[in-house]
Amino acid sequence: MLAWVCAFAILGDGSSAGAQDPPVPGAELEADSQSIGHTEAGRLEHAFALESRDGLVALRTNRFGTRELVGLLERAADAMGRDAPGSVLAVGELSAEHGGLLPPHGSHQSGRDADVGYFALDTAGEPVSQAVLTTFDARGEARRGDETLRFDDARNWALFVALVDDLAAEVQHILVASHLRARLLAYGAQSGAPEEVRRRVALVTEPIRGSEAHDDHFHVRIYCAVGDRPACLDRPPLRPWYEGTPSPEAVEAARAADALRAAAQRRAQAEARLAERAFELEAQQQTARERARADALARELRRQAERERARAARLSADERRTLAALRASEGALRRDEGLRASATRRDATGDGEEARWAEAERRRAARLRDQLRRVEADERRRADAARRAAQRDAALARKAESLRLAGERRAQLLLRRAEALAAAQGRAAARITR
Repeated sequence: MLAWVCAFAILGDGSSAGAQDPPVPGAELEADSQSIGHTEAGRLEHAFALESRDGLVALRTNRFGTRELVGLLERAADAMGRDAPGSVLAVGELSAEHGGLLPPHGSHQSGRDADVGYFALDTAGEPVSQAVLTTFDARGEARRGDETLRFDDARNWALFVALVDDLAAEVQHILVASHLRARLLAYGAQSGAPEEVRRRVALVTEPIRGSEAHDDHFHVRIYCAVGDRPACLDRPPLRPWYEGTPSPEAVEAARAADALRAAAQRRAQAEARLAERAFELEAQQQTARERARADALARELRRQAERERARAARLSADERRTLAALRASEGALRRDEGLRASATRRDATGDGEEARWAEAERRRAARLRDQLRRVEADERRRADAARRAAQRDAALARKAESLRLAGERRAQLLLRRAEALAAAQGRAAARITR
């Protein structure tokens, strides 16, 4: 009865889903994931994609798994964000979208396996970005380019605890090299972790075939979800927290509940993707508007500068011609004045009319000199004005560059807001699944 009610709620058509019923639009999208077969010989249906978000980065294209595995990794990333702010969980390969063989892995076929990078510190003890395929030796050291990294015991222990303490996914194995396992268990004992937690970490990290290869990342495997059985198959060891073989009624009830959780999680993921795309589009449009404004301002500045240069060139040519004419007139006046002075000296008894004429000529020469000085002063003012115009052009160019940089900063802020909203959507989805 419970399964029928849940199926009714999901399909929303008021009828039971019979073999001859028409397909319901979106039913496949709303379906829960299904792990089929063993991890080393199986497939995956209706997979969930692990999306990069705040505190988590998916490094590979084969990032598909069951809803339980994807949710486990997202919740572990959230726990690390709370316990060690700024930590980013780096996840390598999960499974292909439909499962199946995934070279070079021997498993990773049914959506229940994931490769995760170790947390590391630099030589100053500061956290560095996590990465897959960074090999740590028996001393807990690794080389990445020119860097020397150290195994971060505290954060890796916190991550392992978050994985084994998760209530919605049952971890079967965490494959880790023996020398790194010994470091983690020693740290757990020294830090005073509860004995039950240390026991669970010790159990899931017990060496099996292939464990020693995991010195550059660790491998998480979860048990089959109850709703995926009996098509999904587990191999031993079966830990004390393994629920065992459920009854058909329990499987049916779990499937109904899983379908509701899957629908909610897929809707949350779709909303997060839509919100992220909307923010990205707005950021792109804002950047384009700012770039267009900066380009228009730069074009206007170039036109204004060209007009000022043309005007300055015209003024300079006119002034040069005027100055040349004034200087020629002044030279002629000086020559005339010299001739008149000579004549005056020769004829000291010159009449008063000649003296008045000479005085008038001197006044005229004085006026011409004043005019020449005014023209020269005007030329200096125009030169100063042209220099100030050039300075204004430079200031406008700097303003245009500032507008462009401000646009880029606003675009980056919008992108960060998009990432923050995606993180909030992810956390909301995690709360729904819980």
